[in-house]
Parts: sequence; structure tokens; C-alpha cells
Amino acid sequence: MEAQFNCQICTKTFSSTASLTNHKRIYHPELRDCNRFKNNEDNSYHCRYCEKTYKSCQSRRYHEQKCKSKTDTDIRIEHLTEKLEMKDQIISLQNKLLSKKTSENRTFKSVNKVLIGRSKEYMLNKSNNSNSLNTINSHNNITNNIQQICNIGYEDIMNILTREQKIQIMNSRMQALDKLIEITHCGENPQFKNVVITSLKDDFAYKYDSNKGYFITVKKDDLLDDIINFRTFNIEEIYEELKDGNKINSRTKETIQRFLDKCESDEPFEDPHGIKYPNFKTYKKDSIKILLYNHHEKITRDISQLIQSSSSESSS
Repeated sequence: MEAQFNCQICTKTFSSTASLTNHKRIYHPELRDCNRFKNNEDNSYHCRYCEKTYKSCQSRRYHEQKCKSKTDTDIRIEHLTEKLEMKDQIISLQNKLLSKKTSENRTFKSVNKVLIGRSKEYMLNKSNNSNSLNTINSHNNITNNIQQICNIGYEDIMNILTREQKIQIMNSRMQALDKLIEITHCGENPQFKNVVITSLKDDFAYKYDSNKGYFITVKKDDLLDDIINFRTFNIEEIYEELKDGNKINSRTKETIQRFLDKCESDEPFEDPHGIKYPNFKTYKKDSIKILLYNHHEKITRDISQLIQSSSSESSS
């Protein structure tokens, strides 16, 4: 039986390789151009009429038979559509980045301005229609708008802190108050986002008022007194809970008791750097003031994110 040589492109049969070669040279000249359009990096073949690529020369050829019949207008429309789709994706990503950047760069005053605006909107709705269900819902959003943030002194310390956190606070001994405030007011729980100190120089600070739905300006010294009084009481609660359960050692118990006694003492106090204070509580007010100031940007970001979260929930 005579040997047959098939053309893999058009399936015609020839009696010799020479005939097959001549056939390809005459009827399939495009095969000679395959390598010219081949990407050597990924072994792909580029269409001569558009930007599409294929894994084999034959696949490219089949595509080109359809592609070359398209008008220049068709090709331009396809390219334009692809570019517009890509542009929309880029714009979407840019908007997400800008939104995140805006949230991170907001000052405390601008964040509080949003809360004040919400409160005024509620009061206006209330005066227009006090029986409206929307007004009631708006009121709930205003007074609880940042996920039930609490007035200072109303935080549920004992139930929110974990056993590990309580032990960590006790083991901080003379720095127990600082550690408690760092975990609560500077931590992640929204209940404690109620105190902001934006400056060490002036005499004012900000505390959250749940009745108003925003932060009010108060004397910094009075606010620090409140913080220390409330949080010192919490340290006593934690101490009473852990002292009889073998969760803290005897030395820690003695140090915590000494710390609590110093907080009640009016005797002059000198810090490790030789700076003298009228009493230990005054010394602690300075250290807590610095601690809260150093975290005020994080606290502001957290409040801003809580506002955005509550806005998303109310809109949905």
C-alpha cells in the first residue's frame, strides 16, 4: 500500500513528503509567519489583527480567519470596551483606597462634627414629627450611633475584660492603672471610645455624651480625675476577684494593695526621674494624660470606623 502523507491543516493526502511540503508552501503560506508572531517567553502566538494570544499556531490561524473579517471599527470598539471596563475597575479600587485614606486621616474635630450633624438632624426630625417611626429609629441611631459607646463610668469592665487581661493588669503592679486604661480606652472595644485628649498644652479634652450623641468639651483636669477614680475602683474589683483564686502571687497582692493606698494618700510623691508631685494621684494624672494623648490618633480612627459601620447598618 502506497504511503500517504496528510496535511494537518486541510486534511488533504499526498504520496510524498515533497508533495506535502509544496502544498503547504503554496496553500498555507501563513505557517511560515508563525514564528514571527510567537512570544518566546510563554510560547504563545499573537493575532496579526488584534491583541489576543493563543497557545498554538493553528489556534491563532483559526482565530485570524474570523478576526481579519472584522472592520477596523469593530476592533476599535472592542478595544475601547475593554479599556472602559478596566477603567471602571481602577476607579473602583481608587475609591476604596481614598475612602480608607480619608478615614485614617480624619481629625477628631471632623469626626465629632459628623456626630453633631447627626444629632442636629435628629432634633430637626423630632420637631417636625415626634410620632414618626423614622424619627424613633433615627433617635436610636443617634444615641447609640457608634455601637453603644458608653459614658465614662458606665462601661461594663468586669464582664468585658477576659480573665487573662485581668491577670495582666494585676501583674503590672504599680502600673496597673496605666495597663487597664491602655487595654480599655486605647483598645478595640467600642464601649470605651469615650475619652479623647488631642493636646498636652491646653486645658481641655473631650468626653462622649450619650444623651447628646457626640463628644463635649470638658476641663482636662476634671476628666482625668474621673478616669482615675473610675478605673481605680475597677482595679479594686479585679483585685478582689483574683486575690482569693490563686491567680496572682503574694508579692503582686502586696504591691496592688500598696498602689491602692497611694492613690488615697495626700503625701508628696517623687517619680523615678526625681520629679516631685503633690501626691501619687497627681503623678498618675500626668502619666495617664500622656498615655491617652499618645493614642488619640488611633482612638479617632476607631471612632471614625465605628461611624462608618453604623452608617452602613442604618442604610441597609
